[in-house]
Amino acid sequence: MFCTRSSLRPVNLFGSLAITLCASTFGVKAQPTNTVSDASAQPAVPITASVSIQSEQRLAVGLVRPDALKSYQQLCLNNLNALCFSEPIERIYATNGFMPLWQNAELREALYTRLRTLDYAQLMPGMAERIMELEYLEAQHDQRGFDILATDSYLVYQVLMQQMTKKPSILFRHQTLTQVNHQMLAALSMGPASTMPQFGTNEQALMMSLRADEAAFTTTQRSLEQAKRYQQLPEHDYVPAKKVLVKEGKIIPDAQKVLAILYQHGDLPEVEYDWLKQETVVTNSGHVHAALKRFQKRNGLQVDGVYGPATARQLALPFHDVARVIALNLHRNQFGATGEERPSIRVNIPDYHMQITHKDEVVFESKVIVGRTARPTNLFSSALSVMVVNPRWNVPETIKKEDVIPGVKASPDYLQRKNMTIIHSWRDRTEIPMEQIEWSTVDPETFPYEFMQGPGPTNALGNVKFLMPNDYSIYLHDTPARSLFGRTKRNLSSGCVRVEKAAELADYILDYQRRTQSYKHLVKTEGIDNINLPRKIDVDFTYVTAWVDENDVLQMREDIYGYDRPIREPVEDKFSTLKNYRRY
Repeated sequence: MFCTRSSLRPVNLFGSLAITLCASTFGVKAQPTNTVSDASAQPAVPITASVSIQSEQRLAVGLVRPDALKSYQQLCLNNLNALCFSEPIERIYATNGFMPLWQNAELREALYTRLRTLDYAQLMPGMAERIMELEYLEAQHDQRGFDILATDSYLVYQVLMQQMTKKPSILFRHQTLTQVNHQMLAALSMGPASTMPQFGTNEQALMMSLRADEAAFTTTQRSLEQAKRYQQLPEHDYVPAKKVLVKEGKIIPDAQKVLAILYQHGDLPEVEYDWLKQETVVTNSGHVHAALKRFQKRNGLQVDGVYGPATARQLALPFHDVARVIALNLHRNQFGATGEERPSIRVNIPDYHMQITHKDEVVFESKVIVGRTARPTNLFSSALSVMVVNPRWNVPETIKKEDVIPGVKASPDYLQRKNMTIIHSWRDRTEIPMEQIEWSTVDPETFPYEFMQGPGPTNALGNVKFLMPNDYSIYLHDTPARSLFGRTKRNLSSGCVRVEKAAELADYILDYQRRTQSYKHLVKTEGIDNINLPRKIDVDFTYVTAWVDENDVLQMREDIYGYDRPIREPVEDKFSTLKNYRRY
């Protein structure tokens, strides 16, 4: 065998002959190369002579047999070589004196970790095969073959990440990334200085690229361990009844399948499971009831121990799909402001929760109410610009057509009860007396006027709203309907986000803006007060349905908009364009 079988030592990747991947490890006759003896390998010495990739001493990656390595057929577009980026790899190794780049075990593990996030998320066909090829070459101590294929894999990963950055909507539309090609790599090389110019030229640059944020990288590793565990579990075949509802003390249908799933999720301890699986009849009581509550808590469901439709839907998720969603959300989590330089508001729609981070600390948290599936909250990034105390409410077009006009037709005192007036337009706010309108003939689709609600205790926006530039008329605001925050499932709005602790949020913002007047005082004045916010506070509306918490416990949330998997009435693509979405 011609391939080096020593430990991965820093040796020159070739001598006087051109080298290739060790195809023989895949059952294909290898091309002859100079070899390095195992135990007596010399210290790394770069080639002293001037080396040009046009000279006889060049990295002949083009000699790799396509039938030896298969992953390129899915990863690369219109490529006949086993590598996706043969020519760029030659330049990289020439720049590096033809020394190996992947000697460091931590660096190799970092590469594997990044590639597995794409594999487990099923975002790139062929990635699983590429990982297997790398693992096989490494196990065979084929230093040359592994190093070259690892460098190619790194370039593939970078191009795929660039695709994701340019079009993050891929992560919400059940799509896969497109096959890579040389034009994509060329475009990447024209990007920011931190992205490409030092591509693969030294170990430090690679390490900074793959695991610059050690805390985030550790979180990724922990999440992948969970994904790997679910991927390796034997798949269940549980399909719940359509209208399942098992209250405490009642018999659970298909109980053994339910128990097995609860056990595999870790919500039912092994001791109790071993005992319960001997039972012919299992009721929703004792350890089973407690296990259901643990499962519900981890999945953001109502924690009542009742085995109902929402709990059944989450339990019925295939294990391989749980693994996919864990990895998919790792990529979703890479978008958004970091909160290091200035405060960052992050609204996680399926968790009905917002938090502010600043200097790596969570400084504020609140429950929120988000858009219902028929009127979703858009995904986007922005920054707070204005806080309005005692606001008017300009009734949005959808609510005007679907709620207000039908309400006026049904009840003549609707506008008076809601403290609403009719105005000519948003530019011309001349009031139109409702008596001048023949409501029986009004068509909501062609009604020419607008509705505006005055400040006060019944105002839909409560006492304060927080504005930010965006194309969707989305903002954060208070609400008089406080009881709705007691619900577990809070996709109830028409798109804007209601904040339970709106008063505390206002106080935090005023303090950060170094304003002396308190929010409470501003509300008492009863006048409309528009407060500009010159000190920037970032805002990101995100959609994360799975993550591993600080206690290494998997948290999952119901896929209310169908961004994890298709639903019966899918949300329109316009709500997930992710315009101006930030990437960490």
